[in-house]
Order: sequence, then C-alpha cells, then structure tokens
Amino acid sequence: MTLLRASLFAIALSTAAPSLAQATPETIANSVLRDFKKGDATVAINNLLAKAPLLSSIGPEERANLIDKLDSFFTDYGKIDGWQLLNSSEFSNRYVGHTYIIFQEDYAINLNLKFYRSETGWAVTGFSFDSKIDDLLDTQSSTKPE
Repeated sequence: MTLLRASLFAIALSTAAPSLAQATPETIANSVLRDFKKGDATVAINNLLAKAPLLSSIGPEERANLIDKLDSFFTDYGKIDGWQLLNSSEFSNRYVGHTYIIFQEDYAINLNLKFYRSETGWAVTGFSFDSKIDDLLDTQSSTKPE
C-alpha cells in the first residue's frame, strides 16, 4: 500500500510541476510572453534569462541594459494587450525560432526567440526584442505571392 501511495504521489508531483525537460518552445514562449504582459521588466528579463542556460554568463551591465530597454517600451507604449505568433521556423527538430508581435496600448514591439533541444530538454538559446515592426511588414509583404 505504501508503494502504491508513493507512486501516486510521484505521478501527481510530476504532472503538477513539469520540468524544463518536458517544456516545449511553445510553453516556454507563452511563459515569457505572460511575464512580459505583467509589465515588470526586471522580472520578465530575469525569468527569460533563467530559461536560457547558455546565456548565464551575461554580465550585470548587459542585464541592466535589457531591463532598461524593456522598461522603456512599457513606459513609452503602455501595457501589453496581447501578442501574435508571426513566424515559426524549424531548422531541424532540435532548433526552432519564433517571431512574435506584442501589441501594447500605443504601439507594438517585436520579440524573437530561438530554442534548442538538448538531451535535457528545450531551452532558449537566443532572443531579441525591439520596436522595429515596420521591418516585419516589409518582410511579410516580400514573402507574399503576387
């Protein structure tokens, strides 16, 4: 009976708190986007970097610059209203890129996330964000058939 109870507890624990190894690029991206939507640049950047073990060597000055940049978007453009996946590129079943447009009250920003699946699971390997959404329109219009 104790073995059965321990097994049920282990199953409940694993479904209640999935590990990063069970995460997918989509679940990681949704977590990042939800953090952005909360409007706290420090929390959003720190949580994003926590999902990016290869970027753990980023220095405090670079981290502060990322936080300041995101915070300026929150200040200049307002709260985040939502987002949309614009592009998903899969270079193999182990390397994936997602491009999002994030809608804010007064304007929008662009978020690019790169993911790699190692033996331990999916992780963010690179990211960028900016307010150059006109570039997105140019890219979208150049890829549409005439």
